[in-house]
Amino acid sequence: MTKRKKQTALLKALVLHGNMDDRLQLQERINKAERDELCAWRAFWLVSLLGVFACCGLCYSAVLIPEFFQNSSHIVVKIFCGLGLASLISAVVFLFFWLWCRGVLNRLHEDCRRFVMAMLEPGGRSAQPKFPADAGEAPESGAKVVNVYPRAANLIALPTHQTYSELFSLRRSS
Repeated sequence: MTKRKKQTALLKALVLHGNMDDRLQLQERINKAERDELCAWRAFWLVSLLGVFACCGLCYSAVLIPEFFQNSSHIVVKIFCGLGLASLISAVVFLFFWLWCRGVLNRLHEDCRRFVMAMLEPGGRSAQPKFPADAGEAPESGAKVVNVYPRAANLIALPTHQTYSELFSLRRSS
């Protein structure tokens, strides 16, 4: 598995913990972008292979047709030249389409990262139900209690003063 596929698999797994509507939309967009990228890559290789076939055909025509260099209007030469030119143009188009699809997938990865970071923010969990702490448990001062999983009885005290983006930001040293 390539590094890119590992990153995509990780992002897909992290997105599974988000809101149902947003999660489904992101998953559909990622799947479509992956399909488009793979399709463009395969089409690029197919027309590149046809271009190599056309070049080989022209080389064999140069060897097998005696009047190749004096008169190149033989039907086989025209077919191989046409095939080579068409495959060259198509290869360039499919290469740029593949690069465009790759850019779309990169933007989707960034959207997933933003979605996951927003989900990890304490304010992003406001959609989750909040329950007060049990009588026996007192949360730390300056922390709010959030039930991460509605059906579980696990209560987690989250700090209210720092967000995850603040925690992971680099501090300037003077």
